[in-house]
Amino acid sequence: MNKLLFLCLGVLLLSVAAYANTTPSAFCTPNPVNFASGVGGPTAVSCPAFSIAGATLTGVTLSYEADFILGTTATNTVAVVFTPTSPGGVTWTASSVTLDPTGSSSSNTPAPTGSSSATAGVSSAAFASAFNVNVSSSIVTGGVDESAGIVSVVYTYTPAPPPALACPASTGMVGTPYSSALVASSGVPPYGPYAITSGSISPLTLNTATGAITGTPTTAGTLTFMAMVTDSIGGTATTGATACTITISNIPPPPTGPCNPTTPVFSMSEPAGVFQVRYAANLNVGDSFVDVTNDGAQGNAANICVNVYTFDPAEELISCCACLVTPDGLQSISVLNSLISNPLTPAVPTAVVVKLVASVPGTGALAGGMLAWGTTLHAKPTSPVSYGVTESPFSQADLSSGELSHLKTTCGFIQANGSGFGICKGCSSGGLGSSTSSQ
Repeated sequence: MNKLLFLCLGVLLLSVAAYANTTPSAFCTPNPVNFASGVGGPTAVSCPAFSIAGATLTGVTLSYEADFILGTTATNTVAVVFTPTSPGGVTWTASSVTLDPTGSSSSNTPAPTGSSSATAGVSSAAFASAFNVNVSSSIVTGGVDESAGIVSVVYTYTPAPPPALACPASTGMVGTPYSSALVASSGVPPYGPYAITSGSISPLTLNTATGAITGTPTTAGTLTFMAMVTDSIGGTATTGATACTITISNIPPPPTGPCNPTTPVFSMSEPAGVFQVRYAANLNVGDSFVDVTNDGAQGNAANICVNVYTFDPAEELISCCACLVTPDGLQSISVLNSLISNPLTPAVPTAVVVKLVASVPGTGALAGGMLAWGTTLHAKPTSPVSYGVTESPFSQADLSSGELSHLKTTCGFIQANGSGFGICKGCSSGGLGSSTSSQ
């Protein structure tokens, strides 16, 4: 009997495996389930779970086969009943199948077969664990020494989409830390390793575990390369037939135009608000922002230049730049992305002092009418530590001739001899830093 059952189901297994997107026929256990004297049950057989990673299950089919051996010489008939009992929420059609093998000393060849299909409730989650089918046997006519039933399962599925890989950010700047990543999607996460398959990203480096590309470019030029990633089931993706590029540009030259931070001249009749100071701290945790406007004190059509000087805690001027502010206009500066992204010194500080000097465009004479606000992050008394945002006006200060000379001389050196380092990126239109949410 057992040879017969295994032979028939072996043919079924080869047949099913020939079709795409179906699993090979898998036996449920015990295999077979035997009933002494042809009577017994219900006995639960356990069918294996669906385990194709990332695939979407679309169908489940159960196959049944029944047999008996060593009956009397008279005609013997056994009723073997197969009833799926799980997973919950799944509807089976037929909900129960009865097979009646008949013969004298064993059932007819081939042994009778049947099937049930899941017609509702089919999902990868529903079949993520083993499930049961109850098998029972009874004598219809005659008498047998033993009866048996076999259950097998075949899953139909849509495989996971192949992984895809996108190039990192395409631009960088000499002397400015570059930070981007190869971005994997689709397929079956987690992804990795990542690899450069042709070309080079030197002097940048690739984190093969995460796809991050980081480093500080030292020369201008274009990095051209292709990359690949593998997903958790061995699927691979490349960046495509067209190579990725990262164009590294030179540091921009000193600013030109009506605002130049080296030109303000000292006047004994210093206008109100011409010189303002504030700090920003915890820059290793998050960004701080500076917002400036022109209140029109110079006239409702008179622009002003806001000259920005950034100092580290060691009293070193690490960057300077200037921006034009129209009456009632609003300009904003990111401390991380503008003031300390290209410092004169090798170290990037986590706290800075920002000094602002207002001047008349073109002439460099000191000007009134500047209003400024700034944010900083401060630690809250919580565990673990969290951070809040404090925003307040800049503090107005007296501008001495010595201080102005120091600002002009040092910023002039940065622009002339700093090899492009120490020139901040200036302002952008709009306001930043009004959020008070915790970080």
